[in-house]
Amino acid sequence: MTPTLSSVPEEILAEILSRILNVPDEMFSDTSEISPFAGSSQSVCALLRLGVCKRWLRVATPLLYGTVVIRSKGQANALATVLREQNLGRFVRNLRLEGGFGRQVEDILYPQMHSQHH
Repeated sequence: MTPTLSSVPEEILAEILSRILNVPDEMFSDTSEISPFAGSSQSVCALLRLGVCKRWLRVATPLLYGTVVIRSKGQANALATVLREQNLGRFVRNLRLEGGFGRQVEDILYPQMHSQHH
């Protein structure tokens, strides 16, 4: 019998998806004048890949939210909403803010810090 993607164990699927969704530490901490994330559509492509099936989405969601890069107020607002409404903050391990966002940063960080103490 020929194996299919639906028969691949979730641990293997997570390993495959982590290679697609991983942001290397060197890239995340790059302080060049031009951000390595400027003009990047990696997250959009990653989201499109996750539309394959609910199983892939379930396996990849922690990987997708593991490293978050915010470059605009719109992104900051969207992240704050998703973290608040879908409780995805537990997956965020690295957060890079490129710019000043004021209230949006509080909306992102405060609920996550508050939940850490309970």
